[in-house]
Amino acid sequence: MAHNTTHRNQHDTTDAIDSTIDNHRQRLNVVTQETRFVLIQNILSHPQQLPTLKELDYVNPSKSKSTIREHLEVLIEHGIVEERTLSKDKRKRDLPWRFYGLTDVGRDLLEEIGLLGAEGTLQDMYVMLETTDEIEKYVQAPRPGDEGEDNELIGSDALAAYIQDKKASAHSVADQVSVATALYENRIGPEHEGLTRNEIAERLAFEYSSRTVLNHLVDIDLLEKFQPPGPSTYVISERRDQIINGEVEETVEEEIERLIDHMVTHMDDRIVPMDDGQPGDRVVLADGVGRTIRSILSEEFDISSERVESYLREEDRLEKLNQAVDAIEKSEDIDKGDDYGRIIFRNPAYRYRLTEFGMSLAEDGVSSGD
Repeated sequence: MAHNTTHRNQHDTTDAIDSTIDNHRQRLNVVTQETRFVLIQNILSHPQQLPTLKELDYVNPSKSKSTIREHLEVLIEHGIVEERTLSKDKRKRDLPWRFYGLTDVGRDLLEEIGLLGAEGTLQDMYVMLETTDEIEKYVQAPRPGDEGEDNELIGSDALAAYIQDKKASAHSVADQVSVATALYENRIGPEHEGLTRNEIAERLAFEYSSRTVLNHLVDIDLLEKFQPPGPSTYVISERRDQIINGEVEETVEEEIERLIDHMVTHMDDRIVPMDDGQPGDRVVLADGVGRTIRSILSEEFDISSERVESYLREEDRLEKLNQAVDAIEKSEDIDKGDDYGRIIFRNPAYRYRLTEFGMSLAEDGVSSGD
């Protein structure tokens, strides 16, 4: 029995050694990949050896920000690089609070392959680098000391940090933060019926297009854009200013008859210019005298004046009604009046609310940021 136990212990020890060797080989493969090797050099060359994502992006113009982020995540996953954050009470608006530095494991690995010996040279090269005012501000920003604490942002602060991280290049970031914050503070989340774009615009002052701002937030899954339950289309009687779903045919017939009645029975208002061509008095002209609704519709539909009534009552009456009203309103000679009107089709306005992800981000907190 003792012999079996000893053998098992030796086997376990061998497995542990093999596992350590495998991990070591994996880390070597990770750091020697070209992009990740460059990022490690960037970290070593940085004055505080704690660059932000924006600084790493600046010194690697040939790489996209998302590519840099992906490679950093691999380095973090293998314990070579770690994210370090300022404590919440030390964070300042418009300054970074998330940084990337080497772990002790990472430094030991780099020392083993001889890269730490080049620290001084790399930092001398960084001093010669031309930087913008914005990057210089990031370089000079406060860094975490020996804080092991990674304080999470919650609520509106978490939403703001996420938006600034995802939409750093968008000019409308401040507007996006205002929208997300307002929706969160008013609990307009997945269970809410949402607000229309106009309703949101009425509550907030936008510097940029409200449509653009909302689309940015939809793009990063903070907002849901949806149509409310109910009919996908609303039919509206312009004259009655009412929704007429289910009674469209009857309403079209009524509006056509009202138009014909106005054309035939009533008088047509017309502004008659004075002798000098200036606007004069409003007079009424009976049907068939001068420029009338009948003559306007005869020209619009390219039919004889005698055919106007029967033509309006034939098929496609809805389309003819709206076309007739448009033509009458465009005429400078006739006042349409309020006796008849178009039939308008409207889609319900899209509504917006925070997604489940957006609500959970605010309530659970976030520790990411540039």
